Amino acid sequence: MARTRRGPVAPAVLTAEELPAIVEAIQQAGAFSFDVETRGNVDRHPDVLDKIEKEWQEKLATLKTTHQGTLDRSRQAIVDRWAGELALDEHRNEVFWIGIAIDGQSWAIPMGHPNGEVLIKEMRGDGHTTPPKGFRDILKSGKESTAKKKYFIPAVFSEPPQQLTTDVVFAALEEVFLDDDIVKVNQNIKFDCKSVAKYLGGRLPTGLYVDPQDLMHIVNENLINYKLQTVLKETFDFDPYHRVGKLGKTITTEAFSAATTYVHYDARWAWLTYKHWWRRIAKIEGLYTTLQLDSACMRPVAQMEYNGIAVNKREMLRFGQELDVDLNRVIMDIGLHAPPGFNPGSVQQKQRYLFGPKKDENGKATGNLGLKPTKWTDTKQPSVDDEALRAQMGKHPIIDYIIEYQELSKMKSTYVTGLEPLLHPIKGQRNLGKLHPSFHFHRTTTGRFSSSDPNLQNIPRDGRMRALFVAEPGDSLIDADYSQIEMRLMAMYSQDPALLRIFREGIDVHTGTAAVILKKAFEDITPDERQLFGKTPNFLMGYGGQARRLQMAVRAEGGNITFDEAQFIVDGYNNGYAGLTDWKESVIRFGRRYGYVETLGGRRRRVPDINMRGSTKEEWKARSRAERQAINAVIQGTAAEICKRALVELDKVLEWPKCRMVLQVHDEIVTAVPTDEAGLWLPQIEKSMGNGVVLDANGTVNEGVELVVEAHFAGSWYDAKG
Repeated sequence: MARTRRGPVAPAVLTAEELPAIVEAIQQAGAFSFDVETRGNVDRHPDVLDKIEKEWQEKLATLKTTHQGTLDRSRQAIVDRWAGELALDEHRNEVFWIGIAIDGQSWAIPMGHPNGEVLIKEMRGDGHTTPPKGFRDILKSGKESTAKKKYFIPAVFSEPPQQLTTDVVFAALEEVFLDDDIVKVNQNIKFDCKSVAKYLGGRLPTGLYVDPQDLMHIVNENLINYKLQTVLKETFDFDPYHRVGKLGKTITTEAFSAATTYVHYDARWAWLTYKHWWRRIAKIEGLYTTLQLDSACMRPVAQMEYNGIAVNKREMLRFGQELDVDLNRVIMDIGLHAPPGFNPGSVQQKQRYLFGPKKDENGKATGNLGLKPTKWTDTKQPSVDDEALRAQMGKHPIIDYIIEYQELSKMKSTYVTGLEPLLHPIKGQRNLGKLHPSFHFHRTTTGRFSSSDPNLQNIPRDGRMRALFVAEPGDSLIDADYSQIEMRLMAMYSQDPALLRIFREGIDVHTGTAAVILKKAFEDITPDERQLFGKTPNFLMGYGGQARRLQMAVRAEGGNITFDEAQFIVDGYNNGYAGLTDWKESVIRFGRRYGYVETLGGRRRRVPDINMRGSTKEEWKARSRAERQAINAVIQGTAAEICKRALVELDKVLEWPKCRMVLQVHDEIVTAVPTDEAGLWLPQIEKSMGNGVVLDANGTVNEGVELVVEAHFAGSWYDAKG
């Protein structure tokens, strides 16, 4: 059980006269931790009020009750949910607390906390008690009902103290927030910096950003989550919130004194975590280099998120209608093979129909297919996710249709239905909305970004999807993409003669791989051979994939090969790229010796399973997975470092806000620039991303490999992608 300790208790800052001393203390410290508490006010956003009313009318049509109290609670639940979403919207939330901490000092500054101290505690009923008088339903007779029911009666508070306004507070703090030489520290720092930008004239805080969750991720990338309490448990082995709790979600309904204490805690513990891990990371060169790169990159990424990218709402709705047509077609195709009433959206029905026995215990046909599962869920049920279904391709026609249905359904729910609520209005543009995806430093084990709202890393290949992302009037989008960066890194690391020749002579890498496997001249490779013997194995074999996985990958692309044919390709790849094969083995040996592998920049990927004996099937699978992870981490992690450095360099040269980064997905960066200047910016962007730079592992290899950046501009992401 985690140990507990009592943290600091300090008063709130309530007068403007206290602010100059805080600013001076921060300037002397050269760094500070800060944390904001935010809330949402639906009344200030007409578009949100329209959405609430629409949602309420739809809900009202389903309610059978006419009791006013029930109706009021139902509508208030919708309002509260939207208020909660606005509180997490950095562009439209309201900051009403800010906590600040440095060595030995912390401050909590309220700017409109609604409550004083508790006069009457809140009351809750779980359905087994009768509400107090005055809070009961009224019967037709006019009397109060004595029925037992769930209820909630808010606490009654005294008047809150007089507090400072955001104008006064941020006018005083502006000089430290916009000081390049002062380090800013906070858990989930990008959110807080974007939240305060609206009080700094739309400018993000400048200088170096340091996030404790990123520090923790650099030290241990295998944690389940990186919430502050998890980080504190890993760092100090105790929970400082054991007395007051984590009040962030309920702070608007907390007493003033409780909120004050909580704000002190958040800022101070983020500061202490930063001090703890920075000192330890700084002692290890590779990890310190990783930390410096992540911290330098964090503000440009926050700016990219804040910039956002325009989405064509009219085309998005039309795309949704096209998907509906596609879905109906697939449902009809499924109906030709499945039993009546089969729902392709039901996990249980798919599990039963695909993997249930063909006959019951009495020998009677069930109508099920009786396929053999290749993957299981955590609850020991046959998996029906995309990977599991693709492993079944070719065994029954319905498999292809179910896969297509799932892809279309996900596309509709994520990029049409799910996208619309995320869009911000653009003034004067009825058909455009602004999307602000979030990019995360700590949600992958390799150091690559993940993204949410929406997840652009898994954006479908369907060109109609990327075509929805467009430039704003007067602008064009420049899409700059690293050409074959991972294969180039493999060539650089391995010094494989065949791979080096391919890149030295400018040969298409997939054509080159097919030629190596088939032992044919490059010019004799057909398009089909390029796909089967080049592109598919390049995406799989570089990371240690074997024949069975290659066979599944070919099936996923609509092809079909036998196991022996797949093994022929695997052997041809390993023998043709013998230098690469040897290098992969050297990475695995390094991992077995040290328990981790390193990227070019020094980021570590810990792979404890790599030393499993493999005496059982489970151990063998875990060890094989760890071996693939080790190779993948070196290549993808190094590629991620190159992309992060590109973001830092681009941030230096782009003339914001005229020119601005709007997306980073895999190995490409999308920038918005004035259309009449696109031709001028294109070569500058390519140069800043490292076009022509020779990768040589810091001079430790014999022959370097040149980075190639290909950039194009157009009015949409799809057209700019080329």
